Amino acid sequence: MVEITTQKNGGSLQERLISVAEDLREAVNAVIQEVPVAVKKPSEFRRVLKLDPTLSSRLLRAVRLADPLATLFRMPGLNGIRQLLSAAAVVHVDPVLIERANQALSTLEHVVATEVGTWQELNAAITGWLPDARLEFELANRQTAFRAMSNLKGVAADVDFSVALIHPSREDPDWADRAAVAGMVRMKRLRPGTPISFLHGCSVAPPVWSQHYALDGRPVDPEHPVPIIPEFSSRPTPEFEVRPGGTVFHYLLKGDRVGVGSLVDLCFGDITPRRYPTRKGVDDRPAMPGYVLDLPVKMVLFDVLVHEDLWPGVKPELRMYDTTGRGVVDACDPERDIDRVETAGPMQEMGALERLRVAEVAHYVDMVQHVCNRLGWDSSRFRAFRYRIDYPVYGTQVSAIFNPPE
Repeated sequence: MVEITTQKNGGSLQERLISVAEDLREAVNAVIQEVPVAVKKPSEFRRVLKLDPTLSSRLLRAVRLADPLATLFRMPGLNGIRQLLSAAAVVHVDPVLIERANQALSTLEHVVATEVGTWQELNAAITGWLPDARLEFELANRQTAFRAMSNLKGVAADVDFSVALIHPSREDPDWADRAAVAGMVRMKRLRPGTPISFLHGCSVAPPVWSQHYALDGRPVDPEHPVPIIPEFSSRPTPEFEVRPGGTVFHYLLKGDRVGVGSLVDLCFGDITPRRYPTRKGVDDRPAMPGYVLDLPVKMVLFDVLVHEDLWPGVKPELRMYDTTGRGVVDACDPERDIDRVETAGPMQEMGALERLRVAEVAHYVDMVQHVCNRLGWDSSRFRAFRYRIDYPVYGTQVSAIFNPPE
């Protein structure tokens, strides 16, 4: 019987994991070095040990890492290591080396079972100590969440893009207009008849004089068509209806024109005059452009373009919220701080409009330029900020906070 010697009070959990991971790495590496292969490559391991190439590759990469926790994170799990040891015994690797590796594996298994839980929970714990591992771990789980939510919601898209353009108002120097360009790339239904709607608007009531308008001047309301930009949308252009909901609008897709297997590109554009204050004292709220992820997507692209005459030197504070419990968030409400989640990084300052080209969205810059031309705005006078995230979590809200100067 293998004797378990690790004690629960022997330092912190991190220290214990480092210790057992180091023992396991050394023991497994010793077994690998004794395997009779010409070169230590996954293809050779498959030939000699009859192991899966992916399993062989993970094992070989893991034992070469200098950090024991990184080794543990890269290991293929307890069963994968046992497959290696069983195959090594068949090709007559020294039984003493195999027993030593089994002892180290049993010690690790005991620590995980008594102090962590499962191997998946072990990986989650390790990500708290290894930032690189955390990014990989979170991305893998976000991909899994995307697949699950796509199946449950019956709809998915490759890209959800949202652009906010903030320009000084021609009517009132104390206020700035906000134009929006938003849409979906390669959206599809996964189930017939699944309802599809897009959330558009803001988390708090705008100033009483603010009203959303299409680029041709029509109000955005149930009496008028949705402000779709047909030049950058699929044809025939899908039809929508507008349904108000408090401070937001729902653009509800009509009919079954977007069927199972069909891929659709959509682009919407509108303007809200006098939406944000240009300086402190005009309003008690900062400018807070943002978006809410209300469909499962593979990638979100969120850009904010600010006119050079507005807020010189001011950079946005990026905040991310979980909306699944209490709905769309007012970023100025301290009671919603509990719903904040960590972002993957700050917004990236991009510079001019031309630098916003992105491979996943055809004619992206042309769409923004089109809106500027319709409104008579000089697109060369904006500075751009970008936030991009792959496989974002469904039900997430992102807000970019611009605090105007005095």
